[in-house]
Amino acid sequence: MYPPKTVIEIARKAAGISQAQLAVKAGTQQSSVSEYESRRKSPTLEVVERLLEAADAELSIKPIIDFDIRQDAEIGRYVVPERLWSVPMPDCFSKIQVLGYLAKSRRPLVWDLSNEAERIDYYEWVIGLGAIDLMLESVDGILLMQVWERLNLPSVIRAAWQPVIDAATAPQDMQPRDPAGFSAWLAKEIGVEWRPVRRRKPRP
Repeated sequence: MYPPKTVIEIARKAAGISQAQLAVKAGTQQSSVSEYESRRKSPTLEVVERLLEAADAELSIKPIIDFDIRQDAEIGRYVVPERLWSVPMPDCFSKIQVLGYLAKSRRPLVWDLSNEAERIDYYEWVIGLGAIDLMLESVDGILLMQVWERLNLPSVIRAAWQPVIDAATAPQDMQPRDPAGFSAWLAKEIGVEWRPVRRRKPRP
């Protein structure tokens, strides 16, 4: 398995800067950045946060998506996620290039995910292939739900994924959330009571 990139390298490349430039902005040495990215040296959480801030990024909590690996007599191996996930912009609309070998082609395969027709074609291909890492980095849950009925997938894969799609679109019986705690903070600032309701009743 290929070694995953560190969050430092991902943030640096997303910012379009070199290791030396990141080191200058973060007040450290280029050699240290190189050691962190190659995993030869482990930075503290404080150092990671400082390097990410220098790259205009921050750490965030991302849920782990588990996949059930299954076998079918006709199509062979396929995978089913426990739930859908999101891919941030602009990655969910980026261009994707993969080795042609994966589709028995001598030429690289390229899709433009900003084009809905190409996005559908890519989703069909990658879900059918069952490439977990590729899916997690390129298949957005909301965009998938929008085109789900138009995907041409093997019946066994469609049937296995359907409960996941249904669960994502089902009404959520849970307490409304206060994004960023803004309303609670504002209520405290202006001296009014903030009392979250249990759940919003559906409109007739």
